[in-house]
Amino acid sequence: MNVNFSRYDTLTTLLAGTTAALTIIISQSAIAKTPQEVASIAGPVTVQVNSSLGDGSGVIIAKNGKTYTVLTVNHVVEKPDLKYTVRTSTGKNYQATSVTGLQTAETEADLAVVKFESPEEYPVATIADSDLAVIGTQIFVYGYPATGGLFGAEREPELSPGLVTSRPGNRPEGYTLRYQAVTWSGMSGGPVFDSDGRVIGLHGQGEFGFAQTSSGEVAPIKTGFNAAVPINTFMAKLAAAGINKSELKVDNSRPTAVPLSTLNPKDAEAFYFRGLVHLDEGSTLEAIEDFNKALSFKPNNTPELHFYIGNAMTMASTPDTRISPIQAYTRAIEANPGFADAYYNRALAYLDQKNKPKAIADFQKAAELYKKGGRTSAYLDAIKRIEQLP
Repeated sequence: MNVNFSRYDTLTTLLAGTTAALTIIISQSAIAKTPQEVASIAGPVTVQVNSSLGDGSGVIIAKNGKTYTVLTVNHVVEKPDLKYTVRTSTGKNYQATSVTGLQTAETEADLAVVKFESPEEYPVATIADSDLAVIGTQIFVYGYPATGGLFGAEREPELSPGLVTSRPGNRPEGYTLRYQAVTWSGMSGGPVFDSDGRVIGLHGQGEFGFAQTSSGEVAPIKTGFNAAVPINTFMAKLAAAGINKSELKVDNSRPTAVPLSTLNPKDAEAFYFRGLVHLDEGSTLEAIEDFNKALSFKPNNTPELHFYIGNAMTMASTPDTRISPIQAYTRAIEANPGFADAYYNRALAYLDQKNKPKAIADFQKAAELYKKGGRTSAYLDAIKRIEQLP
């Protein structure tokens, strides 16, 4: 079974196999910062990168006199003929004085740097060693999502916590830092922080993948996984970016590994996370087993568990006969009636059964929820799905 993840929107989307004795570890310094403290660090260094083409995010990584350097992903600024504006956390807008794309081929990392000039004093982000972000590491994605009908300069910042699910050795466009966290359109290029408030990656992919269904067709599903380009990849491109390492704030100190949870017979969260790791690796049957174990200890109000069981079953080469993807997505929707991605994936499952009326109804409901949530690209995708059905 193959699962291929692709970029979704100006935001859009596996490590050697883990063993059954997996210990879930969260890497952090001896005195880890609280999410509130990480947010206070992230806010002043994270910026909007706007243009007539769309919205993105970025992070201030260097200052030389009045010139600031913003690191973002290339697909946010890939049109050289457009004018790009950097909007800081203070609400001030600055015309980009230069844009340097570091992705000169599709096989290279999706990175770019943008410069702007300002007499104002803005802090510079601290960069850490992204190789230390191992499976189970706590991360925080920060950026400006286009949600709630807000776009461009109207967007408000969001902090989204998550855990690293895999560190594949090679992925398209350099997206080798993968995690489970909620992200939205507009957060592409936003920084990924460790629990010390240091930048370890640039967010740019998420929530959309492809899986082979039971009928043999390839269908897109909403996966819930996201990915970033590790900051170490950028550090290897400093010369191309025209940046001296001395201009950067770098802290490569090793965080202290603190056990978050070890797998035990009554730990639903540990089984849930190990299931996510298995699913991200493509080990769908193992993922289903762990999700079901987590469900046995936490049977109520668990929409995410049912959603991921549905995903695992959709992507499994050998179907699990205990429950169908449709049943799993239905349970997710019953637990959370606003779960747009569950409606979308259930529609795909209905299509696999040639049940077009129910598929259309679910795509319509997903589109309605996407529109309410400001997820414009997801909304248009669902509408396109309906229009393509005869």
